[in-house]
Amino acid sequence: MIATLQAILDTGSVSKAALALGVSQPAISQNLRKLREHFGDELFVRGGSGLQPTPRMLELQPVVQRLLRDWEMLSRPPEDFDPKRASMEFVVCMSEFAEFAVLPPVAAEFARHAPQCRIRGVRAHHSRLLVMLEQGEADLAVGSLVGAVPSLRQQRLADHQVVCMVSAQGRWATTAPGLQDYVDGRHIIVQRASDSMDPISERLRHAGIQRNAAITVSSDFVAAQAVAETDAICTVTRAAGRKLAALFPVRLQPLPFDAGVFTARMIWHERSQRDASNIWLRKLVEAAYHAWAKAPEIVQSPKS
Repeated sequence: MIATLQAILDTGSVSKAALALGVSQPAISQNLRKLREHFGDELFVRGGSGLQPTPRMLELQPVVQRLLRDWEMLSRPPEDFDPKRASMEFVVCMSEFAEFAVLPPVAAEFARHAPQCRIRGVRAHHSRLLVMLEQGEADLAVGSLVGAVPSLRQQRLADHQVVCMVSAQGRWATTAPGLQDYVDGRHIIVQRASDSMDPISERLRHAGIQRNAAITVSSDFVAAQAVAETDAICTVTRAAGRKLAALFPVRLQPLPFDAGVFTARMIWHERSQRDASNIWLRKLVEAAYHAWAKAPEIVQSPKS
């Protein structure tokens, strides 16, 4: 019966819906009558160009489409995924920095083993993650993902220590800031769209430490450049800081207190749990992320 609703939505006609589904017109009419009784609504009314959906039907439309996609997946026989023969696009939600660190090695694996496949990194607001994964607009999300819906499937990628990123020519280049220096200092905050809150600020708040957020940005690269030019402090994961220190005149110093570790994860929808192509993608992302997170420390020369 769900297919009946979608067919009428697509065609605007009972007879055309019957042709599209390969059933008789009376069968479509009978299904529509039962659906109208079930929902207590006409669902479709006659308009200038055929049957038009009622407001109630428009509310039901996303649910109908999702149910049909899920049914198609359930009905589809299991298939092995052959990356060398596949031709498809994968969409991964990730922060700008995760895209910088993880996507190039994944793309290199695509070039070697899946030459006809494509990968696209996108930025997604945390309020949209569930919908994008649920409706197939994205295959995977990677990051700290604070506030992500607990019902989503997830896998821990790494636990990150956090450090102070400071200017390589500034006051903290050779001496790490103390606790009072940290509290009194000017800070640059990185707020990512995929997090419902800044996880570092939230951790510090619970520890009773309030930062002076002089600048808030959405990019680690902007934060690193701002640190170099303003001599402010930016609290980052050590793995991110290593990459940034190779690109900008910044230095990493230890935090003057124990902030614990921050967990990076990848998440996906239950509907993709056993999908062979999604499993293949997850393995590539996991390997690339581990390689980045466990890269050796950059040895920084002392300030001259």
